[in-house]
Amino acid sequence: MGRTTTAGRHGTPPGSTTARRMVTAAAAAYVVNCLWGTAVAVRLIRTRKLRVVHHGLFVVTAALTGAAATTPVWTRSRAGLFLLPALVPLALAPRTDPRSGAHWKTAVAAAPSYLGAVLLRR
Repeated sequence: MGRTTTAGRHGTPPGSTTARRMVTAAAAAYVVNCLWGTAVAVRLIRTRKLRVVHHGLFVVTAALTGAAATTPVWTRSRAGLFLLPALVPLALAPRTDPRSGAHWKTAVAAAPSYLGAVLLRR
């Protein structure tokens, strides 16, 4: 006896809408975090009292990316698989000196993963 699943809205597989939203949220958090970090690096924003903002954005980005990377386990969407490599730079970035080139290079190393996930989520 075969397993019967019903398609979601407009014929999409069950859970794929949620998976797309999670991938989108993770990518958006990454972009916002990179923009904030860049603004701080070029001194557009002074973070003497707002240092926690970048740290908070990073935690949100890492959490959303980790959650979105699990979507292939519980949906048919495979977009989250592209986010698995992004977990490595996300793990390494906090361990690099923010005033060195290694910090932003590590952060940018995750960009292809997010781009791939966003392009595949359709």
